[in-house]
Amino acid sequence: MKRKLILAILSLTAGAILVIWWFFIRDDSPPPPDIQSAVQIAAAAQNTSTTTKVIPTSTVATTIPAPAVTTTILAQTTSTLSEQKVLEESKEATDELELDEIDAITGTWVIDTTIGSFGIDESTSSFVGFRIKEVLARGIGEVTAVGRTPELDGSIEFEKGFLSKTEIVADLTKLRTDRSMRDSKVQSALNTSTHPQAVFVLEESIPITGNGSIESTASGFLTVNGLTNPVKADFQAQLVGSIMTVVGTFEVNLSDYEVEAPSAPVVVSVEDTAIVEFQLFFVEMTSKDSTSEASVPTTTLDPLAIQNVEQLNEYIAEAASFNQADSDWLLPENLDPSAGGAPGFTRYVFRQTSAGVVPTLVEGPLGPQFRCQKEHLPCSYLELKELSESNSPIPEEMGLTPEELASLVTELDSLREFLDEHTDVNKACENGYLSDRIQTPNMGSHFIKADIFGNGFDPSEPEIILYALADGTLPNGAIGQCRDGVWDGEPMVLVGSAFILPPLQGDTSHPKGFTGDLDNWHVHLNLCRGRSNGTDTFVPKEECENSGGNFHETIGWMMHAWAYPEHDNELGVFSMWNPTIAPFGDSDTVEERFLVQGENFPEGAKQSLVSNFAFEETIEVEAGQSVYFNNSDSVPHTISAGTPDEPELEEFDSGILNPGDNFQIDTSKPGSYPLFCILHPDMTGLLIVN
Repeated sequence: MKRKLILAILSLTAGAILVIWWFFIRDDSPPPPDIQSAVQIAAAAQNTSTTTKVIPTSTVATTIPAPAVTTTILAQTTSTLSEQKVLEESKEATDELELDEIDAITGTWVIDTTIGSFGIDESTSSFVGFRIKEVLARGIGEVTAVGRTPELDGSIEFEKGFLSKTEIVADLTKLRTDRSMRDSKVQSALNTSTHPQAVFVLEESIPITGNGSIESTASGFLTVNGLTNPVKADFQAQLVGSIMTVVGTFEVNLSDYEVEAPSAPVVVSVEDTAIVEFQLFFVEMTSKDSTSEASVPTTTLDPLAIQNVEQLNEYIAEAASFNQADSDWLLPENLDPSAGGAPGFTRYVFRQTSAGVVPTLVEGPLGPQFRCQKEHLPCSYLELKELSESNSPIPEEMGLTPEELASLVTELDSLREFLDEHTDVNKACENGYLSDRIQTPNMGSHFIKADIFGNGFDPSEPEIILYALADGTLPNGAIGQCRDGVWDGEPMVLVGSAFILPPLQGDTSHPKGFTGDLDNWHVHLNLCRGRSNGTDTFVPKEECENSGGNFHETIGWMMHAWAYPEHDNELGVFSMWNPTIAPFGDSDTVEERFLVQGENFPEGAKQSLVSNFAFEETIEVEAGQSVYFNNSDSVPHTISAGTPDEPELEEFDSGILNPGDNFQIDTSKPGSYPLFCILHPDMTGLLIVN
């Protein structure tokens, strides 16, 4: 009788989960790209600005003819034309193209990533993606899974009226799907930790027609997962003003690239054939005197004129802020979170404020990023260096080849050389670094050099140097500051460094940094930096400003790097926290110190974080002691009693637990309770009630 009851409950629960799952992944996938829509996007881009990409002279191959466009095309780049007028004049111009004008379409054209904005459901930017059919259980039927990445690099070359060369490189680590719960599975299936890029190369030349367009089936080669196969791509191209618009599709077989389709309990089957689709906007590459492609953020402050922490905070708020609308994808939609998480240990952190629960941190790993801070792994700078020099086997979960490890250590060595030159805090002041006047526990004080913001990632020149009070204490209030290139305050010692990358407008992609997948970037949200009291708090904007603080709605990607041997970090070279900095402790006490709980969290209750697709191996509480499971991951999970083979859902089952949600388990009855996630059966743990 009991077994029948269990099976009935299991069946009902599984059915409910499938219904909820269907709600998340019913077939409302975004439509494929089409040339008409892409032309409209290009016309709108023409209407707003002249989209000409400037590149260093040194990168232009000497064998490529000098870029040239007809006067009719150039005339259409003015920002005063309406979208309709651009379309009309583009049509008139291309209708009248003579043979010599077609021949004048020549030179190298590059993908312009500033056109449009990226969204998985509707994208007006360049992107490469896939769509594939899958069949779901319980009568849900066939749905289409769609994934796209806007992180592209590539060019096309025209020579005397022919498209002669094409090479497109897509960063698959930035691939997102129309249902975020698929993302990690797709990343794993594509093996992006080892082969992060897909590359398409055109094999043949294609003529441009008299109206400035191309419609053709072209042969080429596609490389995915380190394997290259021939493909036939159907594509269309149309010149719209100064923008060459390209859309197209081609079929690939997953088995040709040794890609196994992602699986889940609800998925019955996935087709082996996938459709690769692309929407690309190219602009002519011009050669101008330039020494850097780096994008310097637009601000009202001259970074060279910054003299104090107030100006520094204002500059950071402008230069390193995401556009809020464009950063929304960093958090799943329709969340109703509870306060919870642990910065530096979980993907998300939500905090209780007087205005309600708000997100305060989005932190890696993202995509293939690996949080290397487990005690049994060689994750510190000195341990990585020793591992590389010893030629010992590299732990598989670190995802590094010997060559990548050697490159990573070389980069960290260059950072160490920089830090060796700045052991004296006066050297930092002399070189233009300014203190934020806040010493964060287990981290130090951030000395920031604003005039190198926007220079791009350089491991040998961090934007931030970290110092801490030399006496090993935590300050009670604001610390000193640099005055006229000299430190004015208590003695400080060097402890580490950090990097901050201001995103381009609309670019919320995880940045490229050190070699490999160990560098762990994070984004702060709703942060109030104290000016006079020397503390960071999380309060609403008005409350922050009324207290004299500086409110940051969002701040660009940040990452710490502990490459100074005297403060080698057992939590990992890229960990957020360092237990060798006051208040001193070990890795366990650091995590406990930064656990986040809500105002109404019961006194004496235990909080167990679900993060990185894992439960704590063992959660131990006393009978009657409340235990809450907080989903700090980026996808839904369940907290279900039993094991995948022998579920015992009559004991407890959370159902779908969204990111930020808490689930409380009744602990009135002593015993040992295995638990697992129905959606991710390899996630298991053990709850012990004494």
